[in-house]
Amino acid sequence: MSNSHTTRRSRLYFSLLWLAGCLACQQSSAQKGDATTAPHPVMDSSKPQSLTTLPLDLPEWGDTDSNPLLAGRPVTIVPQIQNQISRFIRNGGSPISALVMINVKTGEILAMAQGAPPSRWGAETHSALHIGFPTASLFKTVVAATAFEIADLDTEATLSMFGGCSHVHPRGIWPPVESRSPNQGLSLRRAYGNSCNGYFAKLAVNRIGLGPILNMAKRLGWNNQSLAADFMVPPSPLREPSATSSSIHTIGKFAAGFGSVSISAIHAAWQEAVIANNGMAIPVRLFRDTPAGDPSQGTRVFQETTAINLKRIMDSTVMDGTAKHAFSRGRLRLLRTEVGGKTGTLTGNHPQGLTTWFAGIYPLEDPEIAVAAVVMLENLWKFKATNLAAESIMAYYDYRNGPDSPMKTARKSASHENALKNGKTH
Repeated sequence: MSNSHTTRRSRLYFSLLWLAGCLACQQSSAQKGDATTAPHPVMDSSKPQSLTTLPLDLPEWGDTDSNPLLAGRPVTIVPQIQNQISRFIRNGGSPISALVMINVKTGEILAMAQGAPPSRWGAETHSALHIGFPTASLFKTVVAATAFEIADLDTEATLSMFGGCSHVHPRGIWPPVESRSPNQGLSLRRAYGNSCNGYFAKLAVNRIGLGPILNMAKRLGWNNQSLAADFMVPPSPLREPSATSSSIHTIGKFAAGFGSVSISAIHAAWQEAVIANNGMAIPVRLFRDTPAGDPSQGTRVFQETTAINLKRIMDSTVMDGTAKHAFSRGRLRLLRTEVGGKTGTLTGNHPQGLTTWFAGIYPLEDPEIAVAAVVMLENLWKFKATNLAAESIMAYYDYRNGPDSPMKTARKSASHENALKNGKTH
């Protein structure tokens, strides 16, 4: 038989395999009922139209400012944390960058810092709200969440790999028969930590299907009207591949993070807060006069077991994956075993250049904050998003654990008040 006939038969086989996978995933989704077909809860289309539009630049507050204001309203920003992050960015040359830190228990924004002024590079919003940054490998979290929820995979699920991790090859990375030897496969946990493109391409094509991935992406906020917040947040765009005309190669690249998908730092931080809260979403809050959120009263985005499994693989990024170097220097090693997240790197068009990401939570065991850092690598760059995220988490660590920590003072004050109410003081 000629090579051309063999190639046509091979393509036909993989096409049939892909269609069978899609049908199986649709049946699995139907069987799981509300767990996979829940309404997309992450956006609030009923919000009033008079939400505050944030300025391109936030005010600079002093470290000791206990009542920071924006347009006359008190904000949840912690100046001590915000300023420590801003100083790191300035010392690194103020590249195009943004950092968002959220208190996952209340939805409060503790820091929203940026580097180069948006007016310098053509952005129309604060850099943390800019939706032109490519999502890159942060999208692998969507695929992993779908795998846990739809395909019933565990964190050590292995796939045999042909063609390596760095590229999604048009042929040869989706063999029809899996290796029976664990030593010849790559686990989901390791693939996530090392951002293995071929693994996630194969996972999407052979085990999940396009439909469930798109459904999870919508639940996680893409292509929705506005993120639930007490200020205007532009929606992050996602261009869906065609389920009927896209090639297997295109679907694989989309799942690996090479699709036409963009995201803002505020959106990425919110997604991490959903993971931290075991799949529950609460609104993001910048102004203190907005009622605080409560995860127990939030809206479920995905199953609790999905969030638990995500947290089990997120530490691999920091321990021995793509972010290990950022958490291996000096005091930052204190955070190494307690931080989990995902990195991303991809060339974008608006702004044009190489975009780096880190989105994660701290501490992993009982998360308190979610962070998202994005940094453009320009000429003579000095730090990446992983470095910015590590320094930001350290700023929170210093604020929380310092000898004169406002958090410790607040806890002591609350404890004293409770003791007075219970009549236990002398």
